[in-house]
Amino acid sequence: MNTEKMKEFEYFFYPKAVAVIGASYDDGFSQALMSTKMKDNLFLVNPKYEELSGKKCYTSVLDINDGIDYAIIAVPAPLTPKVLTECIQKGIKAAHVFSAGFSETGIEERKRLEDEVKKLTKDKIRIIGPNCMGIHCSKSGLAFIPDASTEEGPVGVISQSGTVAEQFLTLGKIRNIKFSKVISYGNAIDLDCPDFLEYLADDSETKVIALYMEGTKDGKRLKLELSKAAKKKPILALKGGMTAHGSRAASSHTGSLAGSPETWNSLFKQTGTLQVTSFDELLDAALALTHSPLPSGKGISMITNSGGFSVIETDSCVKAGLEVPQFSEETTRELRKIVPIAGTSIGNPLDAWPIYYNMPGNPGTLADAIKIVIHDKNIHSLVLHFDEINYLRRFLGDALEGHLKELVKLMISGCQYARDEIGKPVMICVSLDAYSEDEEDRKYHLMVKKAFENGGFPVYSSLNASIKALFNLYRYAEQLCKEDHICVR
Repeated sequence: MNTEKMKEFEYFFYPKAVAVIGASYDDGFSQALMSTKMKDNLFLVNPKYEELSGKKCYTSVLDINDGIDYAIIAVPAPLTPKVLTECIQKGIKAAHVFSAGFSETGIEERKRLEDEVKKLTKDKIRIIGPNCMGIHCSKSGLAFIPDASTEEGPVGVISQSGTVAEQFLTLGKIRNIKFSKVISYGNAIDLDCPDFLEYLADDSETKVIALYMEGTKDGKRLKLELSKAAKKKPILALKGGMTAHGSRAASSHTGSLAGSPETWNSLFKQTGTLQVTSFDELLDAALALTHSPLPSGKGISMITNSGGFSVIETDSCVKAGLEVPQFSEETTRELRKIVPIAGTSIGNPLDAWPIYYNMPGNPGTLADAIKIVIHDKNIHSLVLHFDEINYLRRFLGDALEGHLKELVKLMISGCQYARDEIGKPVMICVSLDAYSEDEEDRKYHLMVKKAFENGGFPVYSSLNASIKALFNLYRYAEQLCKEDHICVR
């Protein structure tokens, strides 16, 4: 992206001063920005109020003496042209039109209103929207929902839907995904998905791009920018409206032309974009791509405490496109030295529940088992499954907490060796009975989850999610190998 274009985007992501036009006691933007570093450079505009949340409220943006870089417009759609005219007079460079009620309604009058806004602003002010949530930028303090994490991270999000953008921030906080920028662009009368792809491709803060879209107004440019961006960093894409009913819903949501599923599948494949089929898979893959080295092959090993589930998930691995190879004779021989015979299975997956208990006198630990498995030349990645909290409580009673802390240290030690010394990806599954109401179980579950997250590992709540995330890592590694790209991590 050239310097002039980059400067235009800086007004959106790193404004020196922001005005919320249409501010009120219950508007989310004012409340969100009041809790970030942007609060000291925030101006509120609404002729109905003299003061809001302890801040002076202005009748018009023209009454503000300070310069404003970025305006958030949250007024009824019919008032938008007047407000934008004042923004242009003020010399504001960038505006986010939150207001809905334009072409997405399907009403001719509202389509004409959108056209009016487009003509009014062309070559005078850059616009994101209308009908969108706008920009969240952790580094600058821009936010569109209260209580969103402001911790800086490597994932950049481009979402045509405002709700999906919100869910990235809400669920990302729970799943330990951290963001550089989250962009909700709505009806895209000016800036569209390709513009933001071009920006994020060159953004040093963004290492992975996650994309949700329902349609496009310029397929050729979208293809060009996807291709260019995919040569620089991983791009994950979830396309909404892939069925006849979904396509109709997309049209009424953002006024988008969704296109045929075959066209979109082909577009993503040709451009090197990793297409996913659900929002959960999009989040899980983004987490894996920001926390793991890439696998050198399809071979996966699972270390678990459940023979039954390991059989089921072996099938899941194969269906996903991965392999669960047999251990070498040397690996089997070394494991037999430390894993008790009774109730275990020295195979892949490794069902080795006794060493989870780490009892005195055991010839080896879970860390030892991990180190043995990860040296097997047929194993390119590892999934460690832990759901022993309830069993350990019954077995250990009051001694659980101390035991669990030591066990977690051992598990992390083994996993760090696999990832950092051997260079193989490790997915962590920490699962808990969804119907459990036991607060103690939940407390220890969270303790284990946080420990692995603090160790820099991607943590999932199910084996299936772990496997799908690992498969997407493999897809990206295979893509780099085929196309001779350079991995950015």
